[in-house]
Amino acid sequence: MYMKGWNSVSAKLIGPDSGLQRLLDEGFEAEVHQQHLLVHSVPYVTAQRTVALGTLVCKYVENAGSVLPPRPPDDDHQVWWVGSFPARADGTFLTDLVADTQPHQLAVFEGCVAQHRFSNKPDGWSNYPDHYEKVTHYVTVIESQARAIDPDVNARTKRIIEPHEPDSVFRYADTASVRAEIMATSARLKLAKVAIVGLGGTGAYVTDQVVKTPVLEIHLFDGDDFKQHNAFRAPGAATKEDLLRRMKKVDYFLQCYDPMRGGIVPHSYYLDEGNVAELAGFDFAFVCVDKGKARKTVCEYLISQGIPFIDVGMDVVMHAETLELDGTCRVTTATRNKSDHIARCVPMDEDESDALYRQNIQVADLNALNAQLAVIKWKQLFGFYEDRFESYHAAYTVATQSLTRGERSEGPEA
Repeated sequence: MYMKGWNSVSAKLIGPDSGLQRLLDEGFEAEVHQQHLLVHSVPYVTAQRTVALGTLVCKYVENAGSVLPPRPPDDDHQVWWVGSFPARADGTFLTDLVADTQPHQLAVFEGCVAQHRFSNKPDGWSNYPDHYEKVTHYVTVIESQARAIDPDVNARTKRIIEPHEPDSVFRYADTASVRAEIMATSARLKLAKVAIVGLGGTGAYVTDQVVKTPVLEIHLFDGDDFKQHNAFRAPGAATKEDLLRRMKKVDYFLQCYDPMRGGIVPHSYYLDEGNVAELAGFDFAFVCVDKGKARKTVCEYLISQGIPFIDVGMDVVMHAETLELDGTCRVTTATRNKSDHIARCVPMDEDESDALYRQNIQVADLNALNAQLAVIKWKQLFGFYEDRFESYHAAYTVATQSLTRGERSEGPEA
């Protein structure tokens, strides 16, 4: 039994105590997909006393090359069920499963939607020792009722699922989303191409967050070298050897994140009127530059192409009497349907209001905050986070710890 739009992935046989190999050896129709174990063709009884086939789904969490056993805190004894609610042979509901039955469907991961969630253990058990024991217990409870109607039914179909390579940019699995049960929500961020223009302090932290999402291609644009002062406004910790190599910023950050994922594309030059058209066809862009002319060129091009983007900016000042810093972090959003506010909300001249910031005063915390506000807004635009206010311009002020919002959308986004 398969669900529409599902690309099956073969089980990756790792973890000597996972129980997966034993399930396959016994002929179960099992596979692993997006950190979940699926067992297809499990016979069950419908409310009409007919025999149908359903699918059991449970977490299959990988950690450093092995599979964690199904017990807290990484997993539990519960499973999802794709199919109608299983019944006993007489047609009454099999309430022993203690199901979570919701009026809405339960999204397990992208392409997998379950109708119910079950919770059941053998008497006296606190947890299952492995996935074999977990799966076979649920199959026995469900299948035994179907065999009372048709003795020949068997979940051990001995059918082999053809292997396919996983469609992922990550070099190891995103177990954080699995543990939080937000795989289907995270998949909404699986955009084809995202640009990050400018890899200063804020752009570096934007990069740090975006690389941990399933965006297929992340294009980094910046012509600067990665220098010593940059190390104090960037995530992670650059080594002395990194600094001596005098790498371009885009190459330094590619080096940082390539061990985690593919799809990072460096562009070691600035965008200007002569090459800004390279942004054509992007799904989204983060504009993290500190020069008004460059910001104006990039923003105007993105608006002309209907490409949604977020522009970030910081304004840091020092009080001469106290030597204390005050600052503001700005996040301004534009979409195909809402961009008329950009000219009045985004500074595009070459004044010196941000001169102190451009002297590289170490304000990594503000850079990180500015980036996080931008990434949160990006995730709201694509349905990862709820967005009740739908603000297109926000500013955080350090001295008062206040966040102001404005420029709300007049209608639904395309």
